Amino acid sequence: MDNNSNEKLVGIGATSKLSGLSERTLRYWESLGLINPVRLPLGHRKFSKTMIKKILAIKETLEKHNLRINDLITSSEFLQDDILKDKVEAHEVFDLNITLDSEIYAYAKKSGRLNPLTGLPGRQFIRQEINRRLDQPDGKPVMCYIDLKEFKYYNKRYGYDKGDVVLKFLAVLIYDILKENGAKEEIAGYLGEDNFVMLTTAERYNKICVELIKAFDLHINQYYEKEDREKGGIVVFSKNGEEIKKPLMTLSVSVVWNTKRKAGHYAQLEDKARDLKEIAQKSLKSELITDVRSD
Repeated sequence: MDNNSNEKLVGIGATSKLSGLSERTLRYWESLGLINPVRLPLGHRKFSKTMIKKILAIKETLEKHNLRINDLITSSEFLQDDILKDKVEAHEVFDLNITLDSEIYAYAKKSGRLNPLTGLPGRQFIRQEINRRLDQPDGKPVMCYIDLKEFKYYNKRYGYDKGDVVLKFLAVLIYDILKENGAKEEIAGYLGEDNFVMLTTAERYNKICVELIKAFDLHINQYYEKEDREKGGIVVFSKNGEEIKKPLMTLSVSVVWNTKRKAGHYAQLEDKARDLKEIAQKSLKSELITDVRSD
């Protein structure tokens, strides 16, 4: 509840007119924790003068820098309400462009190998980079194959534009987690559709993958409407009109390397990862599976 309880309160309809934002947008911002109206009996919402100023400040910042609200919530440090004002003043935190700050990323960018949607190196570059590392005398790259489960049904329910927003969110999240927990030679890539990859080491992969899953599970529900969040899933319909119930999206992370089972080519690592992915797909929760088999 707003701390300024003595202020005159305004209904959501009037707030919508004053701010130029739809009531649905205001409810969405509320679900993200960006604004905090006074909740009255029967579910009615009221906004104080202070809260309306806050709404206008956010709107002005987004319009000034040509940003969307999803650019805000996919920043590397998830926006919390108690530091909202500071972050609104420092508009650069809204920037979704990934700063690729290593020689490997710089080379990918220079050679035109960055995917335009995610900003990460694409499949061909990742394939070449893994093969390059496998050819080295001590080359033991660890490949973390990341699959976004139930993404197909999310697209069906919300549309491809919102699906693209989720892919961009995941790309930034993967890059940030890897940057915070890895080294510069460790890179993230986008393989197409709903598949991503991280190249890391045997010493660090577990922490990186655990942190990624934790962060994803914490934030992914923000991309669902309140009704779906409360139900814990979505309902879509088949071509025959049959109702299909699907849970909220989760991640499967399949980890493979060429220590116990020798791999001399990218395709061999990817084949192993796909085998593990089939196992992970059976779980309703986010899953980290590591290849422990030997030849």
